[in-house]
Amino acid sequence: MACALPAPTPTTAEETARRSYYEAMEELVAGNYVHATQLFQKVSRSPAYVRHAALARLRMGDALFLQQHFEEAIEAYRGFVSQYGSNPNLPYARYRIAVCYFRRIPGQWIIVPPRHEKDQSMTRQAVRELAGFVRTFPTSPFAEDAEVKLVEARRILLNHELYVADYYAQQERWLAVAWRLDAAIRDYPELTGESELFWRRAEAFQGAGETDEATRAFRSYLEVFPDGDMATHARAALANSGKPVDESR
Repeated sequence: MACALPAPTPTTAEETARRSYYEAMEELVAGNYVHATQLFQKVSRSPAYVRHAALARLRMGDALFLQQHFEEAIEAYRGFVSQYGSNPNLPYARYRIAVCYFRRIPGQWIIVPPRHEKDQSMTRQAVRELAGFVRTFPTSPFAEDAEVKLVEARRILLNHELYVADYYAQQERWLAVAWRLDAAIRDYPELTGESELFWRRAEAFQGAGETDEATRAFRSYLEVFPDGDMATHARAALANSGKPVDESR
């Protein structure tokens, strides 16, 4: 028995998870995403007290994200958020969820219609997630990028409103045009600073025979653009309606 081998040192759950996690990270960095995901799944099933179990669930989302499996990545990140709500990586997970929705906005290719002409449900979801992230984590290092993406997504929605307004204008459905432009100016004030949109809205209400709404729109134009190219025409329209703007106030 003098030559018997020493008994192996017991391996703790923490040590096993740590080794598997770093092995999975090596696979992730090497671009072996499928194998990395399998290893991360194994680590994620470790006891809840094991630190690497939380990290593994987060990296599962990253592996899926890098494969552009954005829907599955969202589920992985949401699983992390729901299970590890106090984890310091929570802002990162929330940011990645928002980016996944942003990346799922239909792309813009030459052979297909522009993004603003397509269904905008995914764009609206991206706006909600990005706005929620910026509002909740304004000091996060990811906040600046989220704000840039939020502006881009909101611009897509604005362009969609203008695209629909142009479609109705071709059919001379002026009330529908006015409603679309009214919604665009109301919902995207930081992106609708052009006097042309305010003027088109006023003309559309006038063309639809909506006198009160046209008056409101002409006055709105003059309030925002008192020296605008169409200011003289706006004052004339108000004078003809019997409701001239009071410029003494």
